[in-house]
Amino acid sequence: MNPYEPVTQVEFADWIGVTQQAVSDMVTRGVLQPGQSLKEWMRAYCNHMRGVASGRGSDAELAKERAELTRVNSQRARIKLEVEQGETAPVAAIEQVLASIGRGIAGKLEPLPGTLHKLCPELTPEALVAVQRAISDACDLAVSASLELLVDPDEDAEAGANAGDDLFPVDDLGGAAGLGVPESP
Repeated sequence: MNPYEPVTQVEFADWIGVTQQAVSDMVTRGVLQPGQSLKEWMRAYCNHMRGVASGRGSDAELAKERAELTRVNSQRARIKLEVEQGETAPVAAIEQVLASIGRGIAGKLEPLPGTLHKLCPELTPEALVAVQRAISDACDLAVSASLELLVDPDEDAEAGANAGDDLFPVDDLGGAAGLGVPESP
């Protein structure tokens, strides 16, 4: 076969190892021009395949979809491996653990005002109410623990600087406001 003479679709298909229908499709899409030589078709075909491989050309969308599918499959495999190695856990399981811990904390905090009343009889009723309020707020927070409560670490650092300050505010005399006892040094 002379590379400088026009080639038929059947001959070219046999030459590159595809079907005649595949060559016909390339002619229809304008990849190959009818009546050209084997050399011209080989050059056009190679240029087309380079474009496909690099994500350009008429098959670019298909190449992009394949690349995306490969990326997703790789990500799934990585996550599956992390789960198998115990490095990752389902969100639902983590939230169940948080809720269980929160209920446990609330159960330990709820009897605290009665214990304080027995251990510190000098506490005023107002002080006990303030303690009860603070414990109730803490219990509500503990029981409602979920991943939705997570905040940006930068926001958490700013909020954490004053965290808990409003539970037992200090009065002008240096004592815990409303507790009827001086603040410990």
